[in-house]
Amino acid sequence: MAPKVTPKQLEILIYLYRFRFLNRSHIQQLLHHKDSKTINVWLKDLTDKNIIGRQYSTKLKENTKPAIYYLIAKSRQIITGESGVDEKLLKKRIYREKTRSLRFIDHCLTLADFYLKLLNASDKERLYFFTKTDLSTHYYLPYNRPDAYIAKEKGKTIKRYFLDIVDEGTPRFILRKRIEQFIEYYDSNRWQEETGHPFPSILLLCPNEEMKAYLQKYISQKLEEEIQADIDFYLTITGSNLWVNALEDTETTPEG
Repeated sequence: MAPKVTPKQLEILIYLYRFRFLNRSHIQQLLHHKDSKTINVWLKDLTDKNIIGRQYSTKLKENTKPAIYYLIAKSRQIITGESGVDEKLLKKRIYREKTRSLRFIDHCLTLADFYLKLLNASDKERLYFFTKTDLSTHYYLPYNRPDAYIAKEKGKTIKRYFLDIVDEGTPRFILRKRIEQFIEYYDSNRWQEETGHPFPSILLLCPNEEMKAYLQKYISQKLEEEIQADIDFYLTITGSNLWVNALEDTETTPEG
C-alpha cells in the first residue's frame, strides 16, 4: 500500500521527478509558498517516511549549504500513474539517484535556478518549460536531449529555445561535438516536420566567460561553413540576465 501524502507533498514529488535534485529554496519557490517552516515540515515528513532522500553535509564550511532532496524507491508507489510520469523511466532511475555524482547534482540544481530566474522575468509572457525528463517520450527529439525546451508566448509571438547547460571543465572537443549535433538535427528537418514549428534557437548556459567566449568563436566559424543552417545560438553565463547572439554579438534579455 502506497504511503499517504498531502496534495502539496505530491506536488513536491512531481517536481523532484521533473528536476531530479532540488533544495528547499527551490521547492518553496516552485510551490509559491511564503512559509519556509511549513516546507521544512513537509520535507521532513517525506524524508522520515523514506519517500525522498536527503543529502546534507555536516562538515565545517559546508553545513551552511541547503539540503538537497531527491526521489527514492518508495516514491515510485505514489507517483506512478500521475500525469506526465513515465513509469519505465522512473523505474530505471529511482534506485540510482542516491549515487549520482556531485557534478550531475549541480547540473540539476543549475537547471532549477535557471527556470526560476526565467519564471520571475516572464511576468508579461506565458512561459512553457519542459525538462529533459518531460521530453523523454518525445521520440522525434535526438537521443541526447537538451536540458530543457522553452517556449515564451507574448501576444501572437512565440519564441522557442532548446536549453543546454554546459558544465565547468567540459572538454572542448565535447563542446564542439554538441554544436555539431544541433546543426545535424536542424539539417535532418525532423523537428520542423513533426511539430510544424520553426527550429528553436539554441541557448547555451556557460559556467564562465572563458567558455562562453570559446563557444561564441567556434559557433561563428561553424555557421560560416554551414551556410544552410539557419539557427540562432545564444550564450549566457550562470547568474546573468543577458543572452548574447553568437553571430551578431548583440545582447538581449529573457524578456526581449
